[in-house]
Amino acid sequence: MLQDADEVTLKVDVSVLKEKVGTLTELCHKMDRVIEKLADNQLDLAGQIYQDMDKRKEQTVSDIKELHSRITTVDRNLSDKIELTERRIMDEIKALRECIDQHNEKEEADMQKLSQWRWMVAGGVIVFAWLVTNVKLEMLAKLFN
Repeated sequence: MLQDADEVTLKVDVSVLKEKVGTLTELCHKMDRVIEKLADNQLDLAGQIYQDMDKRKEQTVSDIKELHSRITTVDRNLSDKIELTERRIMDEIKALRECIDQHNEKEEADMQKLSQWRWMVAGGVIVFAWLVTNVKLEMLAKLFN
Protein backbone atom coordinates (compact mmCIF):
# COMPACT_ATOMS: atom_id res chain seq x y z
CA MET A 1 0.00 0.00 0.00
CA LEU A 2 2.81 2.27 0.68
CA GLN A 3 3.90 1.87 -2.82
CA ASP A 4 0.47 2.70 -4.11
CA ALA A 5 0.35 5.77 -1.94
CA ASP A 6 3.79 6.77 -3.14
CA GLU A 7 2.70 6.09 -6.68
CA VAL A 8 -0.46 8.15 -6.26
CA THR A 9 1.49 10.93 -4.59
CA LEU A 10 3.99 10.74 -7.38
CA LYS A 11 1.23 10.88 -10.01
CA VAL A 12 -0.35 13.81 -8.21
CA ASP A 13 3.00 15.54 -8.01
CA VAL A 14 3.64 14.86 -11.71
CA SER A 15 0.20 16.15 -12.70
CA VAL A 16 0.70 19.22 -10.50
CA LEU A 17 4.08 19.71 -12.11
CA LYS A 18 2.57 19.28 -15.57
CA GLU A 19 -0.06 21.83 -14.70
CA LYS A 20 2.57 24.23 -13.37
CA VAL A 21 4.76 23.64 -16.45
CA GLY A 22 1.72 24.31 -18.65
CA THR A 23 0.98 27.48 -16.69
CA LEU A 24 4.63 28.53 -16.91
CA THR A 25 4.67 27.77 -20.64
CA GLU A 26 1.52 29.84 -21.10
CA LEU A 27 3.06 32.65 -19.03
CA CYS A 28 6.23 32.45 -21.12
CA HIS A 29 4.18 32.72 -24.33
CA LYS A 30 2.32 35.71 -22.88
CA MET A 31 5.63 37.29 -21.85
CA ASP A 32 7.00 36.68 -25.35
CA ARG A 33 3.96 38.47 -26.83
CA VAL A 34 4.37 41.35 -24.33
CA ILE A 35 8.07 41.59 -25.19
CA GLU A 36 7.23 41.60 -28.91
CA LYS A 37 4.62 44.32 -28.36
CA LEU A 38 7.12 46.35 -26.29
CA ALA A 39 9.75 45.92 -29.01
CA ASP A 40 7.22 47.02 -31.65
CA ASN A 41 6.22 49.99 -29.49
CA GLN A 42 9.87 50.85 -28.97
CA LEU A 43 10.44 50.79 -32.74
CA ASP A 44 7.34 52.91 -33.27
CA LEU A 45 8.50 55.37 -30.61
CA ALA A 46 11.98 55.50 -32.11
CA GLY A 47 10.45 56.14 -35.54
CA GLN A 48 8.25 58.89 -34.08
CA ILE A 49 11.27 60.43 -32.36
CA TYR A 50 13.21 60.45 -35.64
CA GLN A 51 10.23 62.01 -37.42
CA ASP A 52 9.97 64.68 -34.72
CA MET A 53 13.70 65.32 -34.98
CA ASP A 54 13.41 65.67 -38.77
CA LYS A 55 10.48 68.08 -38.37
CA ARG A 56 12.43 70.14 -35.85
CA LYS A 57 15.45 70.13 -38.14
CA GLU A 58 13.31 71.35 -41.04
CA GLN A 59 11.72 73.96 -38.78
CA THR A 60 15.16 75.10 -37.62
CA VAL A 61 16.36 75.39 -41.22
CA SER A 62 13.19 77.33 -42.06
CA ASP A 63 13.71 79.61 -39.04
CA ILE A 64 17.32 80.21 -40.06
CA LYS A 65 16.22 81.12 -43.59
CA GLU A 66 13.58 83.47 -42.15
CA LEU A 67 16.16 85.12 -39.88
CA HIS A 68 18.56 85.48 -42.80
CA SER A 69 15.81 87.08 -44.86
CA ARG A 70 14.94 89.47 -42.05
CA ILE A 71 18.58 90.36 -41.47
CA THR A 72 19.00 91.05 -45.20
CA THR A 73 15.86 93.22 -45.21
CA VAL A 74 17.01 95.15 -42.15
CA ASP A 75 20.45 95.56 -43.71
CA ARG A 76 18.91 96.97 -46.91
CA ASN A 77 16.65 99.30 -44.95
CA LEU A 78 19.54 100.53 -42.82
CA SER A 79 21.72 101.04 -45.88
CA ASP A 80 18.95 103.06 -47.54
CA LYS A 81 18.42 105.15 -44.42
CA ILE A 82 22.16 105.74 -44.01
CA GLU A 83 22.42 106.76 -47.66
CA LEU A 84 19.44 109.12 -47.29
CA THR A 85 20.93 110.60 -44.11
CA GLU A 86 24.26 111.03 -45.86
CA ARG A 87 22.54 112.88 -48.73
CA ARG A 88 20.73 115.13 -46.27
CA ILE A 89 23.94 115.89 -44.41
CA MET A 90 25.74 116.66 -47.68
CA ASP A 91 22.88 118.96 -48.74
CA GLU A 92 23.05 120.72 -45.38
CA ILE A 93 26.82 121.08 -45.72
CA LYS A 94 26.38 122.59 -49.21
CA ALA A 95 23.72 124.98 -47.89
CA LEU A 96 25.98 125.92 -44.96
CA ARG A 97 28.93 126.44 -47.32
CA GLU A 98 26.79 128.73 -49.54
CA CYS A 99 25.60 130.64 -46.49
CA ILE A 100 29.18 131.04 -45.25
CA ASP A 101 30.30 132.20 -48.72
CA GLN A 102 27.48 134.78 -48.81
CA HIS A 103 28.36 135.91 -45.31
CA ASN A 104 32.05 136.21 -46.24
CA GLU A 105 31.19 138.22 -49.37
CA LYS A 106 29.00 140.56 -47.30
CA GLU A 107 31.74 141.00 -44.70
CA GLU A 108 34.29 141.66 -47.42
CA ALA A 109 32.02 144.31 -48.97
CA ASP A 110 31.51 145.88 -45.53
CA MET A 111 35.27 145.83 -44.92
CA GLN A 112 35.86 147.55 -48.29
CA LYS A 113 33.33 150.26 -47.35
CA LEU A 114 35.03 150.71 -43.98
CA SER A 115 38.39 150.87 -45.71
CA GLN A 116 37.05 153.54 -48.11
CA TRP A 117 35.69 155.53 -45.18
CA ARG A 118 38.98 155.17 -43.32
CA TRP A 119 40.91 156.52 -46.30
CA MET A 120 38.38 159.35 -46.73
CA VAL A 121 38.69 160.27 -43.05
CA ALA A 122 42.48 160.03 -43.24
CA GLY A 123 42.44 162.29 -46.32
CA GLY A 124 40.08 164.72 -44.57
CA VAL A 125 42.37 164.81 -41.50
CA ILE A 126 45.37 165.44 -43.75
CA VAL A 127 43.51 168.25 -45.57
CA PHE A 128 42.35 169.71 -42.26
CA ALA A 129 45.88 169.49 -40.82
CA TRP A 130 47.31 171.17 -43.91
CA LEU A 131 44.70 173.88 -43.70
CA VAL A 132 45.39 174.46 -40.03
CA THR A 133 49.12 174.67 -40.54
CA ASN A 134 49.13 176.66 -43.80
CA VAL A 135 46.12 178.92 -43.56
CA LYS A 136 45.95 181.62 -40.98
CA LEU A 137 43.15 181.78 -38.52
CA GLU A 138 42.03 185.16 -39.75
CA MET A 139 41.40 183.88 -43.21
CA LEU A 140 39.42 180.99 -41.82
CA ALA A 141 37.30 183.31 -39.77
CA LYS A 142 36.53 185.40 -42.85
CA LEU A 143 35.84 182.29 -44.83
CA PHE A 144 33.24 180.94 -42.39
CA ASN A 145 31.57 184.29 -41.64
